[in-house]
Amino acid sequence: MPAPNPPGLLYPLSLMRHARGLPGLDHEVVEAEELPQPCRQLLFHEGDMTTRLENFFRASVRVRVLRSSNDGKVYFREVVLETDQQPARPVEYGAIEIQLKNLPEFARDAVIEGKMPLGAILNQGRIPYSCSLRGFLQVRPDESMRSAFGVDLPKRLFGRSNRIDDHSGDPIAHIVEILPPL
Repeated sequence: MPAPNPPGLLYPLSLMRHARGLPGLDHEVVEAEELPQPCRQLLFHEGDMTTRLENFFRASVRVRVLRSSNDGKVYFREVVLETDQQPARPVEYGAIEIQLKNLPEFARDAVIEGKMPLGAILNQGRIPYSCSLRGFLQVRPDESMRSAFGVDLPKRLFGRSNRIDDHSGDPIAHIVEILPPL
């Protein structure tokens, strides 16, 4: 039996936008070498974004949930990650699909609570995982993204699509992560 086709690079953000009646994002797939610095430094790695963002901005990062959905098995959320400093600074916009069944109970509870990024939950809980980059994106922000970031945006932003697996290779999450202007 052939393996199922992987979801597109904008999944799960594409699904969440479709559910809200928004058009697909205008985007292009780019190679890592085409990412400008410091975007390349923040996006081109096989680790979690939480740690990279916290190191880059020298601040803890928290979740601001824009929308979420949970059927008890799969949890979706569209978020802005922002620094915990006042005033809070947006450091990432994106969406995540989390397979709750592949997480221990304490981690499922923390995910559903919606305050900590998944990377922080996995790291603090010492949950083994691996990341697999699925690709890089150049995105033309629309009004929905401008509203989420709460700042004026340039004509293009950069991001990545990532998959996080547990120690057995089962998927924990599919993520789209888009950086604000840096």
